[in-house]
Amino acid sequence: MKSDIITKFGANKITHQDIDSDEFHVVDYTERTMSKRAVEVHCVKPANVNSLKISNPTKLHVTASVFKPQWFIGDEGEEPKQCECVIYPTIYTKNSWILFVEIKDCKPSNASNYYKDVKNKFIVHVKLFRDKGIIEHNKVVYAVASFPRKGKTNFHNHLIKATEWKQFRDKHKIMVKGTNAITIKNETSLS
Repeated sequence: MKSDIITKFGANKITHQDIDSDEFHVVDYTERTMSKRAVEVHCVKPANVNSLKISNPTKLHVTASVFKPQWFIGDEGEEPKQCECVIYPTIYTKNSWILFVEIKDCKPSNASNYYKDVKNKFIVHVKLFRDKGIIEHNKVVYAVASFPRKGKTNFHNHLIKATEWKQFRDKHKIMVKGTNAITIKNETSLS
């Protein structure tokens, strides 16, 4: 998958990090550093900042492709809404999982203001990958919305209602989850 992403978008617009540790963390420093730093992936939890924790108990070798600011500009010069990164098994097959990640490092009281925006970003970003031929149109993908400053690790029912979750799964082939912690079960599934 990494080579497809590079071919379709260019090597200078996305950074790729290979990971095989039993845990890693996705952190968005953009707001806290006034854009001096952006999204980063760490194998050790960074001090003084909350993150999306991804447990990898089987130490599956995965790749995190992090999108740089303005990494994609459309034909009309517009910058579509985009996620922070996409994560996938380094040895990718048609049965492998794909995880799109959106992080909102906002005050917990403001989180609900971003729920609709986050879900729209998933739709736009996954569609872009489908339209570019990186992932198949009928492939079901995972999408995690993380609000790291929220004290609870799982706020899924606030982000997306059961009927809306089913619509995302059926219409857009996206399984959305609102959480600050997720586990890689194996090459084909997450929990």
